[in-house]
Amino acid sequence: MKMRQKSSRISVRNKHRRGLKLSRHAEAEFGPGRTDIIFCPEGPEVYYYKSWHHNLLRYPYLKETKPVYFKLCPFHQMKKNRQWEGEVRISDVPEKYRAQVLQTAENVSREAYRRDPMHRILNIKSAKKEIIIYTSENQLAQKIARKISESFKNNFSRPKISRGRGSDAVLIVMGWGE
Repeated sequence: MKMRQKSSRISVRNKHRRGLKLSRHAEAEFGPGRTDIIFCPEGPEVYYYKSWHHNLLRYPYLKETKPVYFKLCPFHQMKKNRQWEGEVRISDVPEKYRAQVLQTAENVSREAYRRDPMHRILNIKSAKKEIIIYTSENQLAQKIARKISESFKNNFSRPKISRGRGSDAVLIVMGWGE
């Protein structure tokens, strides 16, 4: 009688049941996923299925007996600790275009938030000579700089990107007419 060996391959059906596998970087950054439901007390974000979501509308297994916890989401934790991953510094913007530059940054942030509730602008500091935008994700800072540069094609110099050593933080410096 022949014994059948187990296949080392995972069937397609079982592959998707386990959920998405986190990369080593993502697992190291946030730790292993939890199976609980966690509400952010500062906003509408909810954690389930190993990631943060906008709300509970797509969670089909909600029962009254399911344990629920309250904890700050990573965005509000960063805001509380005054941490950021992306910083965009825009210098020498004429008063005439200041509102348009800020509106462009807000629009890019709104689109990123629609995709992922953790990608947002943390703070905007506006002085006479400079606008500083702090973001929760470095990719969002790069998108904001790219979009502002595209919107005002001949007015901005090419964004200069500086990355922090040993961290995900990024600083992007742009100048009007440089």
